[in-house]
Amino acid sequence: MDTVSSKPVVTIRDLAGTLGLSHSTVSRALADHPKIKAETKLRVRALARELGYVPNGSAQSMRGQHGPTIGLIIPDIQNDFYASIAKTVADAAAARGFQLTLSVTEDNPEREMDDLRALIVARAAGIIITPTASPKAQTLELLAGANAVQLVRQDERLPHEAVVIDDYLGVSAATRHLVTYGHRDIAYVGTGTDLSCGRDRLAGFRAVMIEHGLNPDRVALGQPRPEFSHHAVHGLMSGSQRPTALVMGSSSLTIGALKALRSLNLQWPEDVSIVGYGDPVWFELMGSGLTTVRLPVQEMGAYVTSLLLARTELPRVTGGDACPQPSRFAPSLVLRGSARILAAG
Repeated sequence: MDTVSSKPVVTIRDLAGTLGLSHSTVSRALADHPKIKAETKLRVRALARELGYVPNGSAQSMRGQHGPTIGLIIPDIQNDFYASIAKTVADAAAARGFQLTLSVTEDNPEREMDDLRALIVARAAGIIITPTASPKAQTLELLAGANAVQLVRQDERLPHEAVVIDDYLGVSAATRHLVTYGHRDIAYVGTGTDLSCGRDRLAGFRAVMIEHGLNPDRVALGQPRPEFSHHAVHGLMSGSQRPTALVMGSSSLTIGALKALRSLNLQWPEDVSIVGYGDPVWFELMGSGLTTVRLPVQEMGAYVTSLLLARTELPRVTGGDACPQPSRFAPSLVLRGSARILAAG
């Protein structure tokens, strides 16, 4: 007759206590967070090997802690960024013995709430969520008691760490690039400020414009959908005072902007320079290539999954810091052929 081994299970709490570190530091070290010192990561990993720490979804499920699934709640699967994130999270979860359940909310708070409730009823081990701009009160209540991590966006009412892009850095780098090329009339098309990422991207644009004594208010903000940016860019480029350059605030908005330019028979960079946001493969294949802000998709997807799964062992904590500092991942500016240098005037 088979018997269950009495060997004690090593947890993150055990590692943290032995090393004299906090639970969050140990979980971040195991997840290879870029801001944790290399020396600390080596200490944590060495002890984990020594004590036989193995985070395994199936084993934890058999112990009755939760089911062998994690949930990923995102607003849009047609967006290249979110599609890539979903693949990265699914692969990282599978490598740790977990399956992925995907929810696409289309930024609908009702659907967000229903899908979240279903995941909790199914005893998902954890939830990665890109929250809508206005989550329902019940959504916030459900998340408060769940093992969850926020992704891309941070709702400051939730007591969960957020893994985000340094959006301020990304858009400010794009704007500064155009300013150094001689552009003075630059417009920004971005997401609304009801989202944390929208606020950070707008702030990055305005900071650079103000720094150089330029107009920071040529801005169009709306839903992160191609239809919105198509309308916004069509309006910007149809007037008599057209901007010489456009900074885009998401990959979906970039797509809409390119469609608008085509409908107006305008060429880039001859008629207008443009810097996109996100970097799907086809950005490199269009004409001379689209200069864009490349997002750290693989790094963020791998980290957020490791962080979530490391915390499946930690006790749920209520109260305390309601707005922990987010983990920010830096994007990079990829220079191609969609921006031109203006002659000094």
